[in-house]
Amino acid sequence: MMIAAIGSPHTNSDNPVKSLPDWWGTGSARMRSLAPSARLACGALVFATCLVSPVPSTPGICIGGGAVIGWVALCGLPRRRLLALGLYSMALFLPLFLLTPWLACAGPARGNPWLVAAEIPLAMSLRGTACVFVCAATMAVFDMADFGAALGAAPLPRILKQILMQIAHQTAMLTNESQRIAAAVKIRGLPLGMACKLRFLPALPTIWLLRIMNRAERIAAAMDMRGFESFSRSSSAGFSLLDGLAVTSALLVLGASISIRWLHA
Repeated sequence: MMIAAIGSPHTNSDNPVKSLPDWWGTGSARMRSLAPSARLACGALVFATCLVSPVPSTPGICIGGGAVIGWVALCGLPRRRLLALGLYSMALFLPLFLLTPWLACAGPARGNPWLVAAEIPLAMSLRGTACVFVCAATMAVFDMADFGAALGAAPLPRILKQILMQIAHQTAMLTNESQRIAAAVKIRGLPLGMACKLRFLPALPTIWLLRIMNRAERIAAAMDMRGFESFSRSSSAGFSLLDGLAVTSALLVLGASISIRWLHA
């Protein structure tokens, strides 16, 4: 697949992982033995389970947390990446708790207003953290070619498939371009003082955008000349019994989460 050949983020497995797109295809080989469409379906179902699970209730945390832990363990994310994801989630969601004083003032006066108000950012943080881990684990059991094949078999509108594939491809390409710019700046001698670095930062978007625009034009011209088609026609003939069992298990977990939410309501 041409997208896998153009700007693939995982061209050298010996390099250390520096960014999220570098995680494509680094997960468990056992999960990669499943069909790409089965992997994508399981990841989507676990993601939906995290969104549906009622938090911060105990049953919702148990079913959602169990689904996330099981999926991450099956996908085989290393411990150092789990730590990096945990730090990223903390930096992303801890600021939500700064809203607690305003929520306590606007919320109903029942029990401890601070604890009642903290339930809202707590639920958002737990759901968001779970979704971050699920997305990273799902990325780890795909490479670009497998992801394109999974999208090609998915029952989605063609325009949506193309948008999702381009998001994955462009994210990887932009990340690689940013790393190359940083390396070039470092080689040319970045000023050591903080004030000099701050004066240098406004020029980076211009450099970055010009390089990306030129590369996008070259890629578009090459794809147009070769009559490139985004997705190959795929069928469900390769969908094995193991794939069916994996998708059924994910569906059962989602059904249990929906049942708990209905009973909790």
